[in-house]
Amino acid sequence: MKIVKVLFVLTAGLLALAAGVWQFSLKDQAAYARLAAAYSAKQVCSCRFIGERELQSCLGDFTDDISALTIAQHNNTITAKAPMGLARSTASYSPELGCFLVK
Repeated sequence: MKIVKVLFVLTAGLLALAAGVWQFSLKDQAAYARLAAAYSAKQVCSCRFIGERELQSCLGDFTDDISALTIAQHNNTITAKAPMGLARSTASYSPELGCFLVK
């Protein structure tokens, strides 16, 4: 019974530590990943479909390093994904509206 209590206390302590790390460190990184994915998807969509440039050419326009993002084109949409599933954004093109964020 004593071992069960020790394991319970250790597990609770590790969970509290993980929550603290998330709150003070990783939470900001997740917000930056969501912002970077949305911005990149919209910019690449506009460059690709409105500017009528190739995808690789559009990726070279960024002044910040976006190499951590995975950017893919499917029909008239551009999807940007952050590593570890932190964020995913999709921008779509329509001739009437131009490029707009879907997710």
